[in-house]
Amino acid sequence: MSNFESENQDSSIYIDVGNSSIKIGVFQNDKWKVNSTKEVEEAIVLINKYEQPVSRIFLCSVRKELSEAFSKQVGDRTLKQVMISDIPARNLDYDTPETLGIDRYLACSGAYSIANKGVVVIDAGSACTIDYMDANGVFQGGVIMPGLKSILSIFKEAAPELPEIKVGIPANFPGKSTKESLQWGQVGFFVDGIISVINAYDEKVEDYNLYLTGGDAPVLYELLGHIGEVHPNLVLTGLREMEYTS
Repeated sequence: MSNFESENQDSSIYIDVGNSSIKIGVFQNDKWKVNSTKEVEEAIVLINKYEQPVSRIFLCSVRKELSEAFSKQVGDRTLKQVMISDIPARNLDYDTPETLGIDRYLACSGAYSIANKGVVVIDAGSACTIDYMDANGVFQGGVIMPGLKSILSIFKEAAPELPEIKVGIPANFPGKSTKESLQWGQVGFFVDGIISVINAYDEKVEDYNLYLTGGDAPVLYELLGHIGEVHPNLVLTGLREMEYTS
């Protein structure tokens, strides 16, 4: 049975095309039902299995070639690709909006719709972004750093003789084995970088809610000692907000 089967009459489907996966979501009974794939063809199959007729597809994408593939395969459905040019200038305090990934804005917008106050959003995926939207719903920019998987893959080509490690931070410092030393240098480096950015926001922003999203959000939540709230579908939430507020 598809995750999309329900009695909900909402015929909109929301698609988040990221660097490493495609998330297809419907919002039912105040919660998300989401499937994930890596292929456009499989995404279309999943959409076709949805028991309610799908007339509207809202899509955001960081990959141009996949966006184009969707536009060729959606049939007679209405496809709306949300782009940064759709965001009113008053909602962006960013010097180069033409280079801003729409997923960064939508994740913050989704979090803002939940908190109704200033938010910092950590989107932990292939890249890790840590962005701020103020209490007026204005995107203020943030930080882009390598994601956890990217950091863990650094030595696979550069130093292939080094051992693979588990994601975790050793109890003791300094590391007393090569694996512990790598854990400090990779996982600890990643976590310390994020904590440093959070501390910088704490100094700059008086009050905000912290949210974690993206594929590595649950792991990061554990590594950070359970600070913030994990919301895996903030980009989809922001995409849905665009439908109902535009």
